[in-house]
Amino acid sequence: MEKIVFKNKYLNIVIGVILVLLAGLGYFLGWVEDFLPFFIGSILILLSLKRFIFTYKKIISKNATLILVIELILDFVFAGLLIYLKDNVELFIGLIVYIRGVSYLLINYIATRKIKLLQYIMNIGYVTIGAFLMFYPLDSVTAIVITVSLLFLLVGAIFLQAGIKPFVKSKDPLKKAKEREKVQEKLVKKQEKVEDKLDKLEVKATKVAEENKKIVEESKIIQKELEKTKGSVKPKPKVEEVTPKIQKINYEEKSLTELKAIARERNLEGVSQLNKAQLIAKLKEEKNK
Repeated sequence: MEKIVFKNKYLNIVIGVILVLLAGLGYFLGWVEDFLPFFIGSILILLSLKRFIFTYKKIISKNATLILVIELILDFVFAGLLIYLKDNVELFIGLIVYIRGVSYLLINYIATRKIKLLQYIMNIGYVTIGAFLMFYPLDSVTAIVITVSLLFLLVGAIFLQAGIKPFVKSKDPLKKAKEREKVQEKLVKKQEKVEDKLDKLEVKATKVAEENKKIVEESKIIQKELEKTKGSVKPKPKVEEVTPKIQKINYEEKSLTELKAIARERNLEGVSQLNKAQLIAKLKEEKNK
């Protein structure tokens, strides 16, 4: 309903009044019957345009779009012939309905290649009704006149309801006041929640700041203690390395027995038969090694 009405409430009221008057006066004064081909042709053109716009947005296939365009052109041609000839209302309605059913079937097959049971049955119904209206000799002008009059009355009532509804809402200040109070209560509750959260955050921030201060003070105390300990520690005295002095032995001053004793201490072999000069030479050779 909201898709066919306008946003301007005054325009909706004017159109609604015109359609309701046209439905009543047109039926009783015979205007609907006199201008029936014009009304039917106009309604078919509007419905065809609505269907084309609605279906065109959902179609991706180029072939399906071509079928939709051909259907729109044929609908315009047959609706125009109905308005021009002012006769054979059932025939042209049947043609347009039949074309719509066939195009639905073709588009569903080409675009999706899947069969939905309900949609398939509806399309078959379009084709059947269209063929019935085209080929069966039915004199249904009175039924069509009543249908068109009821359609005008229904659409006019929709427009009137859409135009009067804002006035009815504006005349109920108590409801608006209650709604405003509810909105204000919700806003107050939200503000209170936000304030509670802010208070909690402030408390956490103060705790963190106090803990940081304690940590800084403790670090200062530790640094002072470290400085005191550094000042109290005395440097270690330097230890001079003492290299043992090796006394030189004068072998010429030693006797043969003393030389043999030195040779035994050094684990020299075959020195018992050597004389003093040979033993001194042996000891010197062993020392140079």
